[in-house]
Amino acid sequence: MAYAVRVAENAEWLEVIPEEAVDSPRIDYTVVEEELKNRLRQGMKDILEEALRGEADEQIGALRYERGIVGRQDYRNGYRSRWLGTSLGAVALHVPRARDIRLSFTVFAAYKRRWQELDGLLLEAYIGGMSCRQTGERIAKRLGSACSGSTIAKLGRKLEGSLRAFRNVALKDEYEALILDGMYVRIKQCGEQKRPVVAVVGVKADGKVDLLAVRVCYSENSTEVEGILRDVKERGVRGATLKVVTLDGDKGLEAAVYAVYGNVRIQDCVFHRINRLGRNAQSKVRGRTMMKEASKVFSEKDVRQQRKAADEFCQRWRPKEPHAITCFESKLERCFEVHQLPPHLRSKASTSNLCEGLFRQIRDRTNQVGAFESPLSVELLFFAVVCQKTWINIPGRDSAAPLLSESPHLS
Repeated sequence: MAYAVRVAENAEWLEVIPEEAVDSPRIDYTVVEEELKNRLRQGMKDILEEALRGEADEQIGALRYERGIVGRQDYRNGYRSRWLGTSLGAVALHVPRARDIRLSFTVFAAYKRRWQELDGLLLEAYIGGMSCRQTGERIAKRLGSACSGSTIAKLGRKLEGSLRAFRNVALKDEYEALILDGMYVRIKQCGEQKRPVVAVVGVKADGKVDLLAVRVCYSENSTEVEGILRDVKERGVRGATLKVVTLDGDKGLEAAVYAVYGNVRIQDCVFHRINRLGRNAQSKVRGRTMMKEASKVFSEKDVRQQRKAADEFCQRWRPKEPHAITCFESKLERCFEVHQLPPHLRSKASTSNLCEGLFRQIRDRTNQVGAFESPLSVELLFFAVVCQKTWINIPGRDSAAPLLSESPHLS
């Protein structure tokens, strides 16, 4: 056998190692990963089959090869093969059978071919922006489990129970501000006309944010939105601590708010107010400059400083952009109603960006699929998106709970 000599610089020792160790090829880590997965799957298979045999023993009332047991319920009848999809890939199991009784197991439900953990992973990939077909072909294939696009769509419909429970859960009258906003989406069964999905978000005194309602309407008129707000009020948000309601300037939403909560103040969304400056400006270059200066106006912490800065801004730009400034000054006092709230809540309630952040993900889905199948599919996606967020909560639902659970009811 040949040997190689390795001499360390300024060292008083020599290291003699076999030449094969020096010339051996580097380890292929893909092979190592695959071998590791195989061993994990085999270990999981052994543990699951042992659990299946133990549950079968309890239901039959006797261990294997036991004879003359008093109280025996049935006799074993071999095994049946079954594939179970897990996050480590598909595992082939030998499931015990009995002659007469039907054995049930806690490892998986009857006729279920995947673990709930895998279902939740596939559903989260769909919510994240992948289509049903892409999720079934890419994600499921990588996990060693074949799923069709219709299977992924059925997973989304499993959230219907959680959505119904969310709409009926009792609310506490503890919100300092409400934010109403809507966006238009295309729905196949509604034809060419887009429909608005309206969301109601509540801000508590401690700064926490809750989703209170979401619904697809025929339009943003006062009647439909008034029904949504009345439902929120009947479930517990009476408005005893409610100070402001933030809107984007829609008159239908405003009429609905005054019909249900007549004593609150309307806060116009500062973000929409600034954006309208750019749309109403005759020069787009001046419009962008005006938007930057207007954002600095509302960045002042004191309401008096904001009013003073707004007056100076309007006087400076009125000669160049009279129409844009006239629209900006219209009901400008509504942009300062947020100062009724404590300082730590003003940034959240001064704009409708809390709703816009949720709508953005729905827009990404619309850009990919073109149109939703039904109004329920829009509401389910919106609900699922909120379940994944950490900065917004769903009343009665544990934020750490998995997206799919066996018991969809909220506390």
